[in-house]
Amino acid sequence: MKNHLLYILMCALSCLSVQADEQKKEHVFELGRSTNGNYVCYDINLQQDGNLYLKQPLRAYWQLSQRTDSLSFLDKKMAFGVKVVKAEKNEAVIHLTAYKGLPIHICKHKGKWVGIVKQNGHEMILQRLFAQMKPPFSVRCEYVDVYGIDIKTGEKRRERITP
Repeated sequence: MKNHLLYILMCALSCLSVQADEQKKEHVFELGRSTNGNYVCYDINLQQDGNLYLKQPLRAYWQLSQRTDSLSFLDKKMAFGVKVVKAEKNEAVIHLTAYKGLPIHICKHKGKWVGIVKQNGHEMILQRLFAQMKPPFSVRCEYVDVYGIDIKTGEKRRERITP
């Protein structure tokens, strides 16, 4: 009897982890830095009914060389956290805590969850942010490159933000 209960418990836990992994695959964008190869992933955060979780539309976590790790309290509050500016129905406008000047519109586009940004008059689907850090301490940012796909033309774009 104990073996059967243990088996059922293990099956239930594996189903939960598969469900969490499936949600994790809904990748919206990532942020890398010049300091190392680690980067922060931003994945869509849905409720169980499939709607956007408006209080926290994105889940952010570190992608390290061989594993993932959650953001620390300081990571969330000072740099890589997500601040919700506006949220309604199945859409949200957010910005990263480190930079309020790049609002990111989280919505569905052609059936896929995306982050849309406006840079230099172009609307683009955000794919990646890359922060070039200033040496020697790598705490200050020299510039951020914004990579994405132009919504109108479908072309890949790169725009530079200099804080």
